[in-house]
Amino acid sequence: MSDPVTADVAADSATRPGFRLAIPLFLALLLALAALGVINQRLYREQLTLMSSKQELLSAVAIARPQAAVVNGPQAVASWATANGMVPIPEARAARLIAATPAPTSADPLPSLELRTIWR
Repeated sequence: MSDPVTADVAADSATRPGFRLAIPLFLALLLALAALGVINQRLYREQLTLMSSKQELLSAVAIARPQAAVVNGPQAVASWATANGMVPIPEARAARLIAATPAPTSADPLPSLELRTIWR
């Protein structure tokens, strides 16, 4: 035989408003967490797609750089334009090529701790 007082306490705790809202609240939070997981997986797939397209673009740039390195001066641009059917304008007849070769490179001095003073 069970005690009627403990049976009433158990019945009261099961019918309290806080306990009645626990299961719907749990289900709502579970659905929200599932939706968050779906959004997270969608964003992860988009990130993987963007990373693969970035790799493709980087390889395309690496292939195009040697081709672009050939064209590095006004004479190269003028010959490319003539080869592709572009016509020079009449005002540009007096144009001259000033630097036919690339600028010379000079080595930078090594860093040092040196102090020069002039006494007068």
